[in-house]
Amino acid sequence: MLIGNESLDLRLTLVESAQCFHWVERDGRFGAVVDGAPVWLWRDGAGLHKEGDCAPGVLRRYLDLDRDYAAIAAEYAHIPAAREAIGLFPGLRVLNQPAWEALIAFILSANNNVTRIRGLVRALREHCGERFDGGLYAFPTPERLADCGEDELRALKVGYRAPFLIDTARRVRDGFPLEALRNMPYGEAHQLLTTLPGVGDKVADCVLLFGCGHAEAFPVDVWVARLLADWFGLTCKSRSAMAKEARARLGIHAGLMQQFLFHAARVGAMALGD
Repeated sequence: MLIGNESLDLRLTLVESAQCFHWVERDGRFGAVVDGAPVWLWRDGAGLHKEGDCAPGVLRRYLDLDRDYAAIAAEYAHIPAAREAIGLFPGLRVLNQPAWEALIAFILSANNNVTRIRGLVRALREHCGERFDGGLYAFPTPERLADCGEDELRALKVGYRAPFLIDTARRVRDGFPLEALRNMPYGEAHQLLTTLPGVGDKVADCVLLFGCGHAEAFPVDVWVARLLADWFGLTCKSRSAMAKEARARLGIHAGLMQQFLFHAARVGAMALGD
């Protein structure tokens, strides 16, 4: 089924850009469980196609296809680094993932590289997520993860993150308002998220950006700290101060712009100073 013909690079957005870690690629198609249903996506000359039960509208929202990225590019045309980064990756979109999936993935991301994060996410899904035809696995539910033992998760190589995952799952199971974060002011949502085990400023901003629709959330890791210093001249003493200044400079779409800048720096498409 054809679901759109907007500019979208599936491999870049779903696999290479480090905003999610569970899509698989087979024979030019990309598969995952979305909204409880397995789905495979691919592109051809006509546009973007899907196979599976996931509704087209759900996929369009997940892939952020209805956002005008050309208009966002125009907002930043006066900033050389931003203009260059957007021009390098015209098919990049910032995903609207389920908040729960983003929360678990980015707790696992702490002090890890992309390859290892992907492996941990896969191990967790295969161990306690629902299996679908085609070898696709859903994320475990909060209830299932909350019932896991610490040793059980450590056997999956998640290390010190095991109690964070279990305790956070229990908080969500017992009523933590994860879905309500989308409609809260950014500052309130960020503060509430950081009360969860294993969630610091950077993880909270990743969850808010990729899972809660807060386009101004600005995660700062080592790559982003370097690019802010090199390309924007920011010399703040802390990463939280850097994030605050970046939001002030880049406005309501700061987080979307961050994803282009981050990917350009991480893959070496734009040079950073020593």
